[in-house]
Amino acid sequence: MENRIEFETIVVAVCVAGYAACMLDYVADVDLGYSCAQIRTVAMIAAILVAIPVATDLLRAKPNKAD
Repeated sequence: MENRIEFETIVVAVCVAGYAACMLDYVADVDLGYSCAQIRTVAMIAAILVAIPVATDLLRAKPNKAD
């Protein structure tokens, strides 16, 4: 069994994440009454907190398997 992520899986994940973001934006704006600036600030902080571990994992030096 091959351990590979397919293109369709990535597309579905991106679409589901976008739909969830739209729903959360609607709930925060309409139901909870937050302003666009407050929503944008929290979204940027959340994106940075998610991006830091991803970036550090991608930039981490991989051990040399040639030894």
